[in-house]
Amino acid sequence: RRQRQMCIRDRLQYHREKNAHIYESIRESIDEIQFYDTVTNLKLETRDGRLHVHVTEDVNEVIIFPPISSVEYLNPLFIPESELDFDSHLSGFVYRVKYHGKDYVKKEITGPDTVEEFLYEINALHALLDSTNVINFRAIVVDDSGTLVKGLLIDYAEQGALADLFYDFKGELSWKRRERWAKQIIKGLGDIHEAGFVQGDFTVSNVVVDEHDNAKIIDINRRGCPIGWEPPEFAKKLESKQRISMYIGVKSDLYQLGMTLWGLAMEEDEPGRQPRPLLIPEDMKIPAYFRSCLLYTSPSPRDRG
Repeated sequence: RRQRQMCIRDRLQYHREKNAHIYESIRESIDEIQFYDTVTNLKLETRDGRLHVHVTEDVNEVIIFPPISSVEYLNPLFIPESELDFDSHLSGFVYRVKYHGKDYVKKEITGPDTVEEFLYEINALHALLDSTNVINFRAIVVDDSGTLVKGLLIDYAEQGALADLFYDFKGELSWKRRERWAKQIIKGLGDIHEAGFVQGDFTVSNVVVDEHDNAKIIDINRRGCPIGWEPPEFAKKLESKQRISMYIGVKSDLYQLGMTLWGLAMEEDEPGRQPRPLLIPEDMKIPAYFRSCLLYTSPSPRDRG
């Protein structure tokens, strides 16, 4: 069993592949699982060649949802959760839903320790309603009593994330198209900073492309970033188990912008897995100004512009 698990780990290098493997494994067991009214924890175990699902209640993950009074000053549209029709699961606590026949994305609060981050995102998206390169904020999702904030509703980007486009169409995406996306995400990140916020998790998975082929930044928060995307000044802090969200700022955003622009140049869906420093081959035909994007990945925050 240990050898088999190691083979699976080596083969499934990417997060999306691991997710797909897990979903496929438990899909047939879903109808038999007795879910708790609060939070249900599923532990998967392979024993004697069979998948076992252990079901427990996770009281440590029960979310105290914020009251609508915490966001009423924004004067947003409030939509009861029951008025949304589930379409599909996208990732984590993010779902494709329909409201009045149109596709949207519903984001939920992920856990008891992310409520403040979630309110930060709501405030940021509301402040950026006039930005053409940040995903459009549409409404706040509330419980059916209309008293608690349960999630937020944003536009659905038809073409998905840059990471998926690079993964599926590497070698087929024209430079003109990628250069246009690059200019749009630079503008979007600039809008975020000018509004007084930081993106906080700026990766090729958090830039999506809509039906009009425009790039939009999503997932504005102060939660942190995936392994491999953290700027070098975070390394020692991570080793000492410090909370990185306290240190996220414009300079860390710029470092991740440099990684994202490098990903656009190379059509690379996993820049965080690549050796440093990130380099663009000399014989690659891209404008000189675009090569300067690597300055954003400078080890020194002061050199990032």
